[in-house]
Amino acid sequence: MKKVFFLVSIAALLLTGCNKDDEVPQPESFLIDFETPDVMDYLAGPTSAGENLYESAYMNPDGVPLVGVYKDEATGLVMAINEAGGSVDFWNGGVAISRWNDMITEGYSNQCSVYYSDANTGFGGYNGSKTFAVANTDGQISFNDGKTECIFDHFWVTNTTYAALSMMNGDDWGAKKFGTGDWFKLIIEAFDKDDNPTGTAVEFYLADFRTATSSGIITEWKKVDLTPLGNRVHTVKFTLESSDVGDYGMNTPAYFCFDNLAIKK
Repeated sequence: MKKVFFLVSIAALLLTGCNKDDEVPQPESFLIDFETPDVMDYLAGPTSAGENLYESAYMNPDGVPLVGVYKDEATGLVMAINEAGGSVDFWNGGVAISRWNDMITEGYSNQCSVYYSDANTGFGGYNGSKTFAVANTDGQISFNDGKTECIFDHFWVTNTTYAALSMMNGDDWGAKKFGTGDWFKLIIEAFDKDDNPTGTAVEFYLADFRTATSSGIITEWKKVDLTPLGNRVHTVKFTLESSDVGDYGMNTPAYFCFDNLAIKK
């Protein structure tokens, strides 16, 4: 279904092929980069608002939502839009697949764009690629068999245009322009097949103005080490927090983008 890069070294293959009793077989490694011919079946569209991410707004001729679940066939890793009341709706959160990188349009109507454009290709994905994932509010990824546990090695993350422009300029929905002391943080937690926490949660600041030397708003792809999550990971959950909080919760748009997820089964 989807092309996955098999990253086992020749040396590891040789070791596996002639294991001694006291040698440990090398794990299989995979890189999920969303760059496959069939990815067109999963892309958010027909505009960067992602109308096809909502069951009530955009159906195929059979009355079925066009986009709801993306599954990597090689690993069984599932990335889904959350469901509320039995309907698939991105407003409720989850993970979608996108190629949009409109860096100008502010607001919710551009929620599926990454705030990045490669200098050579003009595309928004990591390393000049076209495709990436966009996560919104309590997104998660998990193996579909209910039993697989593995090591999540790393992935690359950056901001969506919706979040980046909101932090840069403020917005009409109550979010402030970020300044001294402000921050926007991604928290990554992992769980085993029995839903018990594994390892240590990983935190990454998508915007950081806590000190004079802090990074500010992230506007390029950054590598995040996921190995602290542990080696028996079945489900990874994403949470977003911000210093900008109002009467109804966080004002900063709760979105981020990720690409090139490396795992070891």
